[in-house]
Formats: sequence, structure tokens, C-alpha cells
Amino acid sequence: MALEKEAIVGAGLVLLQAEGFAGLSLRKIADALGVQTPALYWHVKNRAELYGLMSEHMLHEAIDDVDDALSGRAWLLAFGQSIHRVHMRRRDAAQLVSSVMPSQVMERELLGRIVERLEAGGMSRAEAVVAHSAVLSLTLGWSLFEGNAQIVALMRESMDVEASFGASLGALIEGLFAAAARSSPPA
Repeated sequence: MALEKEAIVGAGLVLLQAEGFAGLSLRKIADALGVQTPALYWHVKNRAELYGLMSEHMLHEAIDDVDDALSGRAWLLAFGQSIHRVHMRRRDAAQLVSSVMPSQVMERELLGRIVERLEAGGMSRAEAVVAHSAVLSLTLGWSLFEGNAQIVALMRESMDVEASFGASLGALIEGLFAAAARSSPPA
């Protein structure tokens, strides 16, 4: 069997879903692929790199799920909702994402795609980078709370969790675009 990074990432995502973040290991991924653990090191340097590749894969999924015809507010709202869906559809996905350093692909290619959509909606590059970071932070934090059974139970006692996420995301985005409008010189 010819082993490739995509197969390793796929096996990691399957294992994450089955066993959660605590059960994720290179040995278990190698077992799932029918290879010895050292074979993985030809493709990934260590667990940190693997987790980064898995996180990158999920970010690709979220961006690819957003309509390319959108820009600005509409794109950022759809992106935030998409990221949240990706986190919630995979067990402990938010925990994995919160534990990794961004890869060069995330920093260059994916951030570039995000910033491009926001610049098309009227933000400067600097504002777009801040907006991207704010939406990812809100979404990641919310997803971590929702992934914790005790915290989400408390949240459900006092709010409609999904509607509250949508309202919070919308308010954040409106605030980001309002601040961008105030800082832009009049045309």
C-alpha cells in the first residue's frame, strides 16, 4: 500500500471521531492504515504536524462550503457558520484545532482566500485579518463550550444555543464592518 498524507489525515479524522482527541495517536493511526508507526514519519514529522494537517483539512472544508459569489459581511457570516458546523460534526474537532500552530498553508493560502473575500466586501487587509481572527476565535470558543456536555447543558438552561451563536456571530460581524466603515475615508 502506498501511504500518502491524505490517507494519514483521513485516518486521523476517523480516529478523532471514534475515540476523541484523547484517543488520537500516531500508533493508532498506523494500525488503522495497516502500517508500522515509523512509516508515518516519512510523511509527517510528528503528532503536532499531523494535528496541524487535520486542522488545515477542516479549515479547507469550511472555506470550500461557502459560496464563492459571496463577499464581505455575507461571506464572513457564512464562513463563521461553516466553521461551526465543521467543529460540531466531528467529535473534539474544536479541541484539536485549539491545540495546533497554524501551518504555512493556513497562514498563506487559506488566510489569503479569507482576506480576499473580505477585501472584496470593503475591508482593508488589516481589518480583514482582524475580522478573520475575531470570527475564528468566537467560533472556536463557542464550539469548545458546546463540546463540553456540562457547559452546554448549562447554556441550554438559559438560551437557545444555536440561535444565540448565530446572534453573537452576526453582532460581531456587524461591529467589525461598522468599525471598518468608520476608519475608511469618505469617498
